[in-house]
Amino acid sequence: MEISLADIFRIQPDLQSFCQEVLRLEGHFVLGREEMELLGQAYFEKYPEKYVQRNMNEVRLGYQLTRFCLLEKALENLPAEVKSFFRKAFDNPAAISTEIENFLKSGDRALLFSSFVKLKTSLEELKATVDELPKGMIKERFLGGLTTLFNVSYLLEMFLSKLNPECLQD
Repeated sequence: MEISLADIFRIQPDLQSFCQEVLRLEGHFVLGREEMELLGQAYFEKYPEKYVQRNMNEVRLGYQLTRFCLLEKALENLPAEVKSFFRKAFDNPAAISTEIENFLKSGDRALLFSSFVKLKTSLEELKATVDELPKGMIKERFLGGLTTLFNVSYLLEMFLSKLNPECLQD
């Protein structure tokens, strides 16, 4: 039986260790509605929600957790060379232009464009799953993580469309 993201989160001492373990999976993990709920429960076990004097660092940690898992799942079926590019771009949106230039020096332009279209499709599929979550704090954390991913995706699309608008047509 595969270990779930929730189980990995419970046994890791911090988010960085969790992320390192999940990176090793290369996106080969289940992230459906039930798994999202279980991961959210594990997060709230470690960082209980407080309605008075909320710890904003813990709230941001929840967004980072969900954003990381959603991105890794969205990257699952992409080639390694573009996974690295997208990880850098989503990790540092201010450097997207530089990251694109660096990738195009040694990377395949067509691969970058086709991979971006696949990534957008994967993010939309994950959004549909998040939309199925019941209202509550778990859904809120996943929506927060998704919002950042869609914002950065928009920036990527703007930069890539300047290079070749036809390649991003649906």
